[in-house]
Amino acid sequence: MNTRKMTAIVTLIMAIGLVGAASAQTILWDQTAGYESWQMGFFNNIAGGPPFGSTQYTVNDVVVPAGGWNVDAVRVYFDGFDAGWAGAVTSAVLYIEPKTGTTPTGDPSTGTTVTATATILGNGFLEVAATGLGQAIAEGEYWIGLTPFAPNANNIHVSVAAVGDDSPTYDAFGFPVPMWLAWSPGLDGAMLIEGDFGAVAVEGSTWGNLKAIYR
Repeated sequence: MNTRKMTAIVTLIMAIGLVGAASAQTILWDQTAGYESWQMGFFNNIAGGPPFGSTQYTVNDVVVPAGGWNVDAVRVYFDGFDAGWAGAVTSAVLYIEPKTGTTPTGDPSTGTTVTATATILGNGFLEVAATGLGQAIAEGEYWIGLTPFAPNANNIHVSVAAVGDDSPTYDAFGFPVPMWLAWSPGLDGAMLIEGDFGAVAVEGSTWGNLKAIYR
């Protein structure tokens, strides 16, 4: 192997290591402060439909800075009344829509189904998390939500002070038609997004691309 190839490979290995470390450590969006003293909350679960079930999606408006994000994890927080969600929740719908107004316009059921877990926290609340996402998002404003497939609607997505517009909720069985409405004035759902800054600009740099260049 010549020096040129070796230098390229070592550089790529170092870059992969740095991206992995950043994804595990960097908080991109944090709306969790004070969620333990939540006021009104949100329905945010996929658990069937009336008369015994409920399917509703809640999202936050999020601002992605220049350079974009590579999202590794989205975490949302619930009150934890029903500890049975832990172990029962194995997937969720990740919904991302460019923001064009005070509420979304799309159908969140068209989002991406991702692997998720529900964990009871030491403070009695519950975290639903989807990790290992590798979701590149370009600069701009978006509606982002994570809605678990749950055994019931017993846990409430807890609230924090709103940043931008209030979190809206989409009732899949709303009357007379499904629709987005903001039910909790001045509040957003508690959400944490982790990953890597500036990943969109370099997402084309892959192992396959590098091997092709130096053949």
